[in-house]
Amino acid sequence: MLGAGRISLVIPGLAFRRGLKRMAEQGAKKKTIKGETLKKFIISLRKVSGYKASGVLTYQGKILARDSVDPRVDLDTVGTTFNDLFQKAHEASENVGLEACYETAINTPKGIIIIRCSGLNALAHFHLIVVLGAEANLSLVKHELDKFLAVVMNELSE
Repeated sequence: MLGAGRISLVIPGLAFRRGLKRMAEQGAKKKTIKGETLKKFIISLRKVSGYKASGVLTYQGKILARDSVDPRVDLDTVGTTFNDLFQKAHEASENVGLEACYETAINTPKGIIIIRCSGLNALAHFHLIVVLGAEANLSLVKHELDKFLAVVMNELSE
């Protein structure tokens, strides 16, 4: 588990390399997200009251980057578990005649877990996860997610 103040960038595995190949096929000019962009995103989320953890995952659920200020949040387990739920929500949305969902929020008495998709047909298909306490400003978090996705898509298309 990461201690407070420490950001971990995980070395991409085979699933991510396949994602990079797909990105290139979809027209991405670049195939990586700058480490500095990830750090800025995580730092911006840390400013939100109630922030506990966040991560960037491949669409299959492999963690590419993670951060946690709460030692009780095991992002490897949380990320994988909630990514599986998100995949099921994608499928269920399509099965009822809607397009795949782009966000799922799990509300509990003590907090919220948000998973956001960059888009099935985006230059880079990845998922973001954020774990928040009940006191978190949800609007601010969603705004930060929107900003990060815009920056990443811009970086990949340069």
